[in-house]
Amino acid sequence: MTYTALYRRFRPQYFGDLVGQPHISRTLASAVKKGGFVHAYLFCGPRGTGKTSTAKILARAVNCLTPTGEGEPCGTCPACLRGITGESLDILEIDAASNRGIDEIRDLRERVKYAPVLEKYKVYIIDEVHMLTAPAFNALLKTLEEPPPHVLFILATTEPHKIPLTVLSRCQRFDFRRIADNQVKAHLEKVAAAEGYTAEPEALARIARKVEGGLRDALSLLDQCAGAGGGHITLNTLNMLTGAAGRDFIETMTRYMAEGATAELLTGVADLYSSGRDLRQFLHDLLDYQRELLLIKLSPGQHDDLPDWAAGIQPALLLKLLSALAEGEARLRVSLQPRLTLELALLSVCGIPEYKSQRTEDRNAEATAPVARIDDDPSKPVADDEENELERLQKIWPEIIRAVTRVNNSTGAFLAEAKPLSLQQDKLLLRFGADYALFMDNICRRGEARKLVEQQIISLFGRNLNLEGILDKAKEEPTPAEPTEADQVSLF
Repeated sequence: MTYTALYRRFRPQYFGDLVGQPHISRTLASAVKKGGFVHAYLFCGPRGTGKTSTAKILARAVNCLTPTGEGEPCGTCPACLRGITGESLDILEIDAASNRGIDEIRDLRERVKYAPVLEKYKVYIIDEVHMLTAPAFNALLKTLEEPPPHVLFILATTEPHKIPLTVLSRCQRFDFRRIADNQVKAHLEKVAAAEGYTAEPEALARIARKVEGGLRDALSLLDQCAGAGGGHITLNTLNMLTGAAGRDFIETMTRYMAEGATAELLTGVADLYSSGRDLRQFLHDLLDYQRELLLIKLSPGQHDDLPDWAAGIQPALLLKLLSALAEGEARLRVSLQPRLTLELALLSVCGIPEYKSQRTEDRNAEATAPVARIDDDPSKPVADDEENELERLQKIWPEIIRAVTRVNNSTGAFLAEAKPLSLQQDKLLLRFGADYALFMDNICRRGEARKLVEQQIISLFGRNLNLEGILDKAKEEPTPAEPTEADQVSLF
């Protein structure tokens, strides 16, 4: 195989070549310059940010025969050349994911005792060190704390929280940061120019945003786009390879969401699905686009960058859209029906009117109808409408009791002892038996029980009524009369 991937050919060879990690490159170069490097380092951070590359540079720098005045390896001495080509017998890379047991670590402990073959220091680079088992970490502890003077350990990991504290305390830790988008883009431009590629600036900017700070992923995607486009990196080629929708489509779908155009949104999702696009990538891009709109809206003096249709959108609406889409993105990651989940996420912010059955609408219409009154003679009672409403309520009262019982058995049992007595405007008077004062107190006082009853009345009767209760008078048993002389039976 003659072709070498871009991320391997453009791997940094000097501390100054590291992208986006100046706090690490300066510290390590200064330590090498002064001879103050320690016996164990821990490099941790996201993937593709330069941990392994930095470890290799440090391994060559400590073994370089003629280091520069800035602590950089010269790159021309035999030690540097052996390190660059991977032929050095004293720079050993170990993959902890496949050598994670105690037996491998015991073997390492035996080998560290021997002096280097050709170099000044024997350097062990243990990648993905968090994959070691607990017994393996325990076996490594003593060697890591007091190694021979000719040994240097460099541990690299993406998950430092999985490393025991006893190991962390024995290492000098360096945290690698995600590389900024503008730095990734600038490096891609440099690589593309060196390879003779032609690249659209927007395509490189999109690659930088997509990789989320991982330079290795960016170079791999650049390599893939160059292969698919014959050396021409375009936005269309990138969208084709990643399954992303075009920016015009993203903008159109955002406008549909803002306008509440539900039919057009569903049609857009159907087009995405039928064309084989990645629905998760689409939702991610949609969130990015709406975030850009919100930032423009909140930044004074930048409204000229807005499209015409977005000029009247309020930031509050964009916040609502972003919140709904963020929740949808979390559900979409684990959804077994991604198309349905995406449709629900988009439609949830379009203001679809709540469904109501015809029966409920009829009841609401009846409840809001004006009550006929005879204003000329205030002494006359209210028209028969209230009596008719009371009769209608009494007919459906058993249904209301059953509905309440299905939700809460005890509240349904209390309500079963109540009878509608009168209905005046929005006040419903319930009659309870003389011995059911506790039941009346439970139903008519403010609380969850009363709220449940009122909700079922609204649902089945169609009106919002305030509940009041009254107790029947207790029936007094007649006191037996004193017996008269005639009633008395003589015992004598």
